[in-house]
Amino acid sequence: MQPSKLDQKHQRKGELYSLALSIIEAHFPIFAFFSVSALGGLHAYFYSLVIAAILLIAWCSIRQKFSELKRTHAYKNLALTSLFITSLFSLIFLALQTTSPSHVAIILFLQVLFSYLFLGRKPGEKLDRTHLIGVILMTFGALVILFPNQFTLKLGDGLALLAAVIAPFANLFQKRARADVSSETILMVRSIIALPFLYLLAKIFEVDPGWSEIKAQAVWLLLTGGLVFVVSKIFWVEALHRLPITKVTALFAFSPLLTLGLVYFYLDTPPTWVQILGAIPIVIGSIFITQKASRNL
Repeated sequence: MQPSKLDQKHQRKGELYSLALSIIEAHFPIFAFFSVSALGGLHAYFYSLVIAAILLIAWCSIRQKFSELKRTHAYKNLALTSLFITSLFSLIFLALQTTSPSHVAIILFLQVLFSYLFLGRKPGEKLDRTHLIGVILMTFGALVILFPNQFTLKLGDGLALLAAVIAPFANLFQKRARADVSSETILMVRSIIALPFLYLLAKIFEVDPGWSEIKAQAVWLLLTGGLVFVVSKIFWVEALHRLPITKVTALFAFSPLLTLGLVYFYLDTPPTWVQILGAIPIVIGSIFITQKASRNL
C-alpha cells in the first residue's frame, strides 16, 4: 500500500529534521570539548543545561506549553527520558575528559548498531545476510577504534560506548513521550529534572570553577546549551516522532565523518588512520543494518 501524500510530507519533514540535526550534532563533541577542558565534565554539562533550561522555559511560556504538564499519563515516559538522557550526556561529557572529540563522535554512532540489536528486531527474529554484514562491519569498526594497539579499553572510550548503549532506550522513551506532549515540553522537563542531580554530582566529584573561568567559556556553553541542547534536540525529537528510530540514526550516518573534518578545522588535529579505518566500516555497516528497517518503533 502506497503512503499518502500527507504521510510522505510527514516523512520528508522527519528526514529534513534528521539532516539538520546531523550537521549540528557533528559540532557537539567539539563545542563540549572546549568547556570540558576548562570546567570539568559535569560542570560543563551543568552550565550548558542551565542555559538550555532558561531558553526552554521561556520558549514554552511563549508557546503556552505549560498546560501539557497536566497530562499525567505522560509522566512515566518523561521520567524515563530524563533518566536515560541525563545518564547519556553525563557519560559523554566525562568521556571528553580522557578521549578525543573524534573518538566520541565515532563511538556514539554505534547507537545505530545497538538500536537495531535491542529495538530493531522482533523477539526471536534471526539476522538475515544483509543485517549480518552490517553487524559485522560495525563491530569490526568498533574494535579498530576501541582497541587500536592492545586489548585495553581506555576510560573515555568505554564511557562513550556505554552512552551509545543507553542511547536507543533514551530515543525510545522520547518517541513515546512525544506522542503525548510537544518536543519543547519533553526537553524542558528533562532539563529541569536533571539540573539538581548534576549540580550535586559536580559538587561532589569536581572542583568548582571560578566565575571568570565560566565566563571565559560563555561562547561554547551557549553553543552547546542553545544550539545543541535546544535546537538540535527539538529536531531530534521531531524526527523520532515522524520516522522509525533506526531510520533517524541511519540518516545521522555522515555526522561522525563530518566531526572528523571539523576537529581538523577547529583543533588542527587531522584524523588518524585508526579513526578513518574504524569510521568507514561503521558508517557502511549502518547502511546495511537499516536497509530493511521498516517497522516503526
